[in-house]
Amino acid sequence: MNLDKWLAEFKETADRTMLRGMDDTTGLEERIRMNVEKKSKRRFRFTYPVSAALVAVALVIGFTPYLLQKESTTSTHTSKGTSAEPGTNQKPDPKAHPASDDQVIMKTVDEIIDVLRVGMTQDQIKEKISVAYTVVDNFGGSGDDGTEEYWGYSILAKEGYQRKDWTMIDTKALLKRDVGLEMLVGWKDKKLHWYTISYVQGKEVYLFKLNSNGTVNEDVVDVQQDGTQTPVATSVFDLKPEEQDRYYNYMYEKKDELLRGLSPIDVWKLYVTAQQEGQLEMQYALHIEDDGFEKPTPEQYLEDRKKDPVGARNSWKQLKKMRELASDITLEQTSEKEAVVWVTFKDNSDKVAYKMQKNKQGIWKLSWLARQ
Repeated sequence: MNLDKWLAEFKETADRTMLRGMDDTTGLEERIRMNVEKKSKRRFRFTYPVSAALVAVALVIGFTPYLLQKESTTSTHTSKGTSAEPGTNQKPDPKAHPASDDQVIMKTVDEIIDVLRVGMTQDQIKEKISVAYTVVDNFGGSGDDGTEEYWGYSILAKEGYQRKDWTMIDTKALLKRDVGLEMLVGWKDKKLHWYTISYVQGKEVYLFKLNSNGTVNEDVVDVQQDGTQTPVATSVFDLKPEEQDRYYNYMYEKKDELLRGLSPIDVWKLYVTAQQEGQLEMQYALHIEDDGFEKPTPEQYLEDRKKDPVGARNSWKQLKKMRELASDITLEQTSEKEAVVWVTFKDNSDKVAYKMQKNKQGIWKLSWLARQ
C-alpha cells in the first residue's frame, strides 16, 4: 500500500465531502496513519462500496451507521427536515447494517447516548442523527410534562420495515431483528426535552430513557404473556411504609426537621431511593450544607447533571447493581459527627462505602464526596 498517496487521496476527498468544515486535518491524518500501519497486515472487508474518506474515518472512530449514512424508512421526513420523495434517499442495506448483530446495535446505542443532550435544538439533532425520522402525530402521551411534539426513528431496520404504532414498544419486531433499535424524542420549544431508545440484545429488549432533568433509566422490558409487568424484585434498599411516608414528605417540603432522629443508614436509604426515582432536588437537599463544606449551587448541580448523560448512565448501572446484588448494609461510626455506610454484595465483589456527616443541627447528611 502506498500510504502517502492514499492519504493524499483521502484529504482531497474529505475536503469535498464530510470533513469540509474541518480547518486542519493534520491530526486526523496522523491518527489514520498510525491505525493503518498497525493494521496493514489485516484485510478489511466491507459489504458495500464506500469512499476513501469513509474508510479512513471508520478506521479512526469506528463505523457509525447512524451518523454517516442516511437511511430510508417509513418516515415522512428526512434528517434534514425536508419531505421525503420516492428515490431521494439511499436504501438501507441489511447486510451493511445487520440488525442481528448485537455489537453493532449496542455500539450505536452508546454513540447516540454520548452525543445527545437535553436542550439540543432540532437542527443540532439533525446534524447528529443522520437518518430519516417520523413525526409522530398520535403518540398517546398527555403532554403533562410540557412535551409538544414527538419524533420517531427506526435505526438499523430491514428494508420494508414500518413502525405502525409508537405508543407501545415493538418488542416482536426487535426480537425478530426486523429493526435493531428505535428512538422516540419528545420536544419542548423545539428543544430536546427527553428521549427513549428501545433496543435488542440477545433474547431481551431494553428501554433506555434520558429524562428532562438529565437523569436516566435503563432496564429490561419484562412483560409477561398476559401483558402485565413482572414484579420488581425486593432489595435491602426497599423502604418500609413509614419510611416511604417520610421520603415523600421530605421530597415535597425539603425540611431537615423531618430527618431528625434518623440514623445515617436511614438517611442514606432515602438518598438511594431518590437516585432510583431521579429526584435530583432531593438528592441535593440530602447533602450537607454547613459552612466550610464545598458545594455547588442548586442551579449548578442541576445544570451539570444535564451535561453528562454518560455519567448519569454509569451511575444508574452502579445503582442497579447495588439493588440486585447487595446482601447487607452496615454502619461504621468513625466519630461523633462522621460515619461510613458500607454495602456488601452477594458475589463477593468489593464493598462500597458512603461517607455521612452530622450537620450543626445534629442531623445526618451525605458528604459531597460521599462515595468512597
